[in-house]
Amino acid sequence: MRAQGRLADLTTVPAADHVCWVYDDDASFDAAVRDFIEAGLARGDRLLCVGERVIDSLRGQHALLRDVESLLAEGALETLTVAQAYDATGHFCPERQLEFYGTATRRALADGYRGLRVVADVSPLADQPALLSDLLRWEHLADEYIAHGSGFSAMCAYRGELGTDFLGEAASAHPVVHAPDGLPSFRLFFDDGRLAVAGSVDTFSAALMSRALAGCPVTGPRTRLDLRRVEFLDVAACRVLALWAADLRERSVDVEIHGAPHLVRRMWQLLDLSDIAPVSFVEESA
Repeated sequence: MRAQGRLADLTTVPAADHVCWVYDDDASFDAAVRDFIEAGLARGDRLLCVGERVIDSLRGQHALLRDVESLLAEGALETLTVAQAYDATGHFCPERQLEFYGTATRRALADGYRGLRVVADVSPLADQPALLSDLLRWEHLADEYIAHGSGFSAMCAYRGELGTDFLGEAASAHPVVHAPDGLPSFRLFFDDGRLAVAGSVDTFSAALMSRALAGCPVTGPRTRLDLRRVEFLDVAACRVLALWAADLRERSVDVEIHGAPHLVRRMWQLLDLSDIAPVSFVEESA
């Protein structure tokens, strides 16, 4: 089971493999970069730092304990600007980005590393409204790739000034999140061949979950939705799930819901949601 949850610092979740870090404070961000990178060094990963702000962190107050120049010379550490790693000119493509990181990960494995660990401040991409939907779709593609044991792990950093609507959606695509309280109320990520929901979804966040589900890469003939980590789902959330399942059914994809709380199954029955989406409920212990 993948590490997941909200956190103050990365020392509490050392095995985190896909982190969203929303930052306003430079010192805490530098420390997070250090902790995530040092966990990668200890694991035997090649390191890739993307974005000028992340590169600055390498030599800041909370810099790596090992010499940066030596890591660069050894090939254990690489740095790229956002423009070098991503096409930030309006032609950003999630599938091409997956190919880029997939190639870099396979190269790291071929060179004897256990994987590729990336820290990327993608705030410059999020500053471009035309790229937001593709950027969010990329986060879901990246999470699925990470969850499949590819050897790729990432910390995605966003400036706190980008706005709560976008940040809530971006953060919800990560199993591990550092963000202001209440942002996001839920997380949607891949784990053990399933799409997992953690946290709470109510009337106020149901629309956000609908957009998040729509952006997830789901293929047939069956997808499994894991609700074991759910704290609360209300009627609006259940309707979102039913409409999502109905849309998948039209694409010949059946939905199994694993570990649904009793209240969710009861609401599904009382609201006749099976008429919208005839899903299969699978009993499963937490």
